[in-house]
Amino acid sequence: MNDAAKQRYLFRLLHGNRWACFLIVLLVMGCSSDPPHYEGAFSASQQVKGNAESISAPMDMTWGAVLEVLSQQGFLIQQADAKSHIILANREMRSKEDKDLSHTLTSTITLFPSGDQLTRVMVAANQTTELHKKSYTWWHLLWLIPIFPVGTEYTTVVVERDTVRSPQVYSDFFGAVKKVAEERK
Repeated sequence: MNDAAKQRYLFRLLHGNRWACFLIVLLVMGCSSDPPHYEGAFSASQQVKGNAESISAPMDMTWGAVLEVLSQQGFLIQQADAKSHIILANREMRSKEDKDLSHTLTSTITLFPSGDQLTRVMVAANQTTELHKKSYTWWHLLWLIPIFPVGTEYTTVVVERDTVRSPQVYSDFFGAVKKVAEERK
């Protein structure tokens, strides 16, 4: 079979099955997905509401107030860089409703001087929820009937991880910082 015959055969095959080809093209186009959610991370719709506030106190006083509030609330200060005005802190909490769940709140606090008596504070917070399960390894009689436990296994699974978007978290933080800053004046 020469090249011209091969091309005529292919054309007849595709022409006869044009609906099948059309459906395949539609299927491929339909399977194309939207861009991943993270591609819009810097869009206006992704801004966290209420995570920035101006504190009526100088930078050094606000810095101390933020550190005090974090310590009072049980946060562990991972890093406090006074030169760049960035604080990294986290706190782990057991769920009150379900003892097998724990939450880790990780935050980055950035301070910007806005004047002699005004400091802008921004907070970025993420939370991770983990499920902790305890299971037993059993000794089996004839490999069928479990008789008594011979070991324990602990498993931890991340069940949720996301940016904290609750305005209440941020308003509580800023309320506490303002209170401490006022007490220090």
